[in-house]
Amino acid sequence: MTIQHSLDTLQAWTIGLRTAMGYPDAPIGSPVAFASGRRRNPIEALQVADVVGDTGRDVVYVEFDTPIASGPIGVSLATRATHWVDWHPQVRLYAASDEAPIELLTDTHRWSIGPRASLIASPLPPRGRLARGMARANKLWREAAKRAWGIKLVGSLHVPDGARYADGIPMEEFAATL
Repeated sequence: MTIQHSLDTLQAWTIGLRTAMGYPDAPIGSPVAFASGRRRNPIEALQVADVVGDTGRDVVYVEFDTPIASGPIGVSLATRATHWVDWHPQVRLYAASDEAPIELLTDTHRWSIGPRASLIASPLPPRGRLARGMARANKLWREAAKRAWGIKLVGSLHVPDGARYADGIPMEEFAATL
């Protein structure tokens, strides 16, 4: 697998989740950011929290391990609170039906894209529906990732480990250095 193929894989799965969650193409103010990279431990998650602080946007973070071609190993979520950022590692994906958008389940809430393109929290679904809803969501995500293959999002950034969001490199420039 080439580095470019790895980048395409990261983007396809990330764009696929964004689409399957029902996030619009370019909402005004863009209150949610979708990102991907390696799994973060609690200390490394502070870099994602910095992105939330720097941009004022919640972050849905798609996690990968090597080989990237195997697909994602999880999803985490960083949400804005009044004075801090909440880090929700390894959230579960859930879809109430085959036509419903994917939602993110933390230990305490069900997060979905609301009518103003922001994440909204609501009560968790009944336990009896979890297994089927999670299987359905994984299937919907796989299908969306296949459809997203080859799509390039203009304005995507590569933020190197340890760097601030403001130091991000446009993906087009980053890919040209590989």
